[in-house]
Amino acid sequence: MRKPHMSLRSLFPILFDRFPAFFGLALFAPFLVIGAAAQQFDFGAAGTEPGYVAVGTTTYSAGQGYGWLSTSGLLLRDRAVAGNLRRDFIFTNTRASSTFRVSGLTPGGKYLMKVLCGDASFGDHITTVAVAGMTTQTISPKTAQYLELSVSVSASGSGVLDVIFGSPTPNWVVNALTLQPTASDVTPIIISSPYNEWDPAVFATDPTQALLASFNGSGSITATGLTRANYLSLIASEIDFWKTKQNSSGAIIDPYRNAETQYATPAYANAAATLVVYANRADLVETAAKAMDWASSQLKIGAAADGHDDFYPGMLAHTLRLLKPYVTPTRSASWESNLNYDPYAIYNYAAGTLNWNVVSSSGEALLHVMGIRPNSNFYVTESWAAHGRNFTSPYGLYTEGPTAYDHFPRIWFEDAIAQGYNGAYTTEVTQALNRAAITSLFMQSPWGELPAGGRSAHHQWNEAEQCVTYEIYAAKAETAGNMVMAGAYKRAAHLALSSMLRWVRPTGEMQIVKNWVDPVTRYGYETYSYHSQYNLLPMAMLSMAYEYAASSEDITESPAPADTGGFMFQIADLHKVFANAGGTYVEIDTKGDHNDDATGLIRIHRKGIAPQIGPSDGLLTAAAYTTPNDSLVITGVGVSWQDSGGTWRTLGAMHSEITSVTVTPISQSPSRVVFDVTYAGTLPNVTSITEHYFVTADGVQLTTELSGYSGPLRYMWPVLSNDGKTISTIGVSGKTVSVSQGGGTPQTFTAPGAQSVSVGSTDYSNHNGWARLATAEFPNGGGVTLLIGNVTPTL
Repeated sequence: MRKPHMSLRSLFPILFDRFPAFFGLALFAPFLVIGAAAQQFDFGAAGTEPGYVAVGTTTYSAGQGYGWLSTSGLLLRDRAVAGNLRRDFIFTNTRASSTFRVSGLTPGGKYLMKVLCGDASFGDHITTVAVAGMTTQTISPKTAQYLELSVSVSASGSGVLDVIFGSPTPNWVVNALTLQPTASDVTPIIISSPYNEWDPAVFATDPTQALLASFNGSGSITATGLTRANYLSLIASEIDFWKTKQNSSGAIIDPYRNAETQYATPAYANAAATLVVYANRADLVETAAKAMDWASSQLKIGAAADGHDDFYPGMLAHTLRLLKPYVTPTRSASWESNLNYDPYAIYNYAAGTLNWNVVSSSGEALLHVMGIRPNSNFYVTESWAAHGRNFTSPYGLYTEGPTAYDHFPRIWFEDAIAQGYNGAYTTEVTQALNRAAITSLFMQSPWGELPAGGRSAHHQWNEAEQCVTYEIYAAKAETAGNMVMAGAYKRAAHLALSSMLRWVRPTGEMQIVKNWVDPVTRYGYETYSYHSQYNLLPMAMLSMAYEYAASSEDITESPAPADTGGFMFQIADLHKVFANAGGTYVEIDTKGDHNDDATGLIRIHRKGIAPQIGPSDGLLTAAAYTTPNDSLVITGVGVSWQDSGGTWRTLGAMHSEITSVTVTPISQSPSRVVFDVTYAGTLPNVTSITEHYFVTADGVQLTTELSGYSGPLRYMWPVLSNDGKTISTIGVSGKTVSVSQGGGTPQTFTAPGAQSVSVGSTDYSNHNGWARLATAEFPNGGGVTLLIGNVTPTL
């Protein structure tokens, strides 16, 4: 445990939350000697903060005026994180103390000394700081936490100050030291010194305004017929299945893994508690409480299932809030006691470390709101300050990489703020979230699906997280009097829920990935995907969505951007291009990660055409997710050509060969969207590849031109053959391939000008089941065209 200390935040919590920068050097301005020069030292060798002297292991000399009296045992480390003062440091792994001397100071002069200590990778450092006339101070930062000691000290009569660094364990660390002449005494204070990684330049312009300008909410739609009550219906269907999988301790046991898995138990507790409160399910009080008993007790000791402690606090905070009136005061008090732990000691991922830390810090924010976590705890402030490094898109997206892990972190931020958290960096987070909610609305497919791409794609929780965002923002839009956007957000939430309802199993729970293969095979699963946690996580999300929908039940669905189209845009940070005309939606990955996606056109969703036959997923030669039969080629819907040796190459397989992508909008309206995508780089035997897209409500015309190439060409694309329950009807007639399921409207692919069109007989695996490879052969180079749907060709 850290040594307790009086913090400025505990003294001035409101000012600290609203004006964190004020509590740096500026706070001490009245005490400083104006115009006096500061001595500023940056310990480390990788990067030096402007205005600081680089120290490293420099030995003291009187002529230099600073340095270590002995460098024995001193070591340098660089963690390569943001901020020169924080990235590198001096530390030691011996018990010996080391003295840093500064000379040339005013004899007997008083100085405000600040010492910064922290390590982005480890949290076991204990640093003692001793100066003559000052009580020795101990600084014990946790992983990626930076603590700053501020205290007034006095130089000796000869103008020398010796700062002695030591540790009761052989593991002290120091990043920086500053000395500023002062006229007053400052008693020792140790405060958090979070590094603000939010870059205002990222948000200098707002591209979401152009998206909104393309949308006026007009047009006709077929209502989903869903209401807020449908969230509870799906939650109840799931909970009535999973309550039979609870053991005597309260843990939820995965029926295929035969073990408690990740955060299944706290998610169950949250969802079951929601039914207790809002569906009058008194029969679920005890099972929800048992789950809360177990999950909270395990979190308190850092023993969450599979080491997933970071995901527990938000769901348990909601469970406590909901279930507290239904249990004895003794039981709820035990839950509060279990949640009263040191977050630095319990969670696995440090401040700013991708989505895990977003979930834990947002849960911690709820505990602040509930009064369980004191304002003197800096975990949320440090975490949210650091997450600026992950909001690098002007569209407000969280750029961890995969599209699922853009939206996933955002819902936890949204939830914390919607529950009333208003600490430091809330303004920055809110600005990003507001933009991202708009962006996501335009990224949604007309079938309610989150964009494909990256790990965890095609999982049902992708749609559940959309429900949370869109219900929150439907209520916000209504409050702001913007009923066009309120209706669009409400519609988008219902489209996402509709998608989930398509995948409910006869036993009441869902298929966790969008195929109907028996869950025992884990088909299309990531290595971390399991039936229990990825059924129950979306139920915790829908529980949030249900509560946030309360104030907007009166909103009637109106067209969403997914319905109307009339736009295209590029998200360079996620290497994606999205376009939609009249409800025909295309998604392009301009540099696919071949563990998960091909490069090029990877998804086409059309109204009235079952989304998975779109196609909705590509083919890979070595997928990271579970695929029993990988393809011989990496492809979405794209062109192939021969290299100089006669080997066929595909756009879908290009990655490092692509060094530039140019997206050129040509025209955008609800009736048609036209644009070009040009790939250039070290493409084999080709100078560049340009894809011309012509998108209408009836389909997509794709014409591809290869510069510097005149040989034979192919179009290749996946044709869904079996989703695990239904075998598709696939037909080839002349130059047209058609595919349908269960007598539904077929998707058609026509290759005018092709020499031949065929569909192979081999079934390859992808997220949606099995697909066969369709091929259109063209004898010569130049422009080749593929018509998808009933689009009128513009040849």
